[in-house]
Amino acid sequence: MEGVPKPEGRGARFWLTMVLIAIAVLFAAVNFQKVKIDFIVGSAEAPLVVALIIAGLLGFLIGLILPRFRDRD
Repeated sequence: MEGVPKPEGRGARFWLTMVLIAIAVLFAAVNFQKVKIDFIVGSAEAPLVVALIIAGLLGFLIGLILPRFRDRD
């Protein structure tokens, strides 16, 4: 609407996102032990924090892309 002032500050969705990101970063930061990661064609050894970050980023990307495929119906 034109002429209606927008509320000041950030919304609840922003703060919830920030809290979840902070929890994810803290969770990843305390997990530095080495783990074996099995793939379909092989395996690798890496710090658990790397595996957690990669899994989180993949989940984030899937969450961004998936709704776009559903809207094409």
